Amino acid sequence: MELNHDLVRYVLLSIESSKQVTGPSEDELIGAVQKYGSYNKDDIMYTISKLEEAGFITGNVSYANYKNKPKPMWMTPGNLTYEGHKFLDNVRDDGVWKNTKATVAKIGNASLSIMSTVAANYISNKLGL
Repeated sequence: MELNHDLVRYVLLSIESSKQVTGPSEDELIGAVQKYGSYNKDDIMYTISKLEEAGFITGNVSYANYKNKPKPMWMTPGNLTYEGHKFLDNVRDDGVWKNTKATVAKIGNASLSIMSTVAANYISNKLGL
């Protein structure tokens, strides 16, 4: 499965906007993310799993066997970690995100860490640093 960078941003924005101290519920997250577009539960669960692996969130995905294969069954989105906040702070602004994606598109694709660096460099240039 491919990691959708827009969905990564939307998931992080949605988690951050939750008023719950433990983070949003599964249903709350899905509802919040779907305000940005028609993303399905499996795509959101995959993104949650990868964001947890990257250390951007405290959440996780739980699996159960379905026809003798592990299948993602439910998720606990959790909260943003410090690394998650750092990434989101760099890409929160729609204009910065649009510029970051356009810059990265010149070479095809890039990791989240490269995208964060591209966004940070754009912000630094805008600030005259």
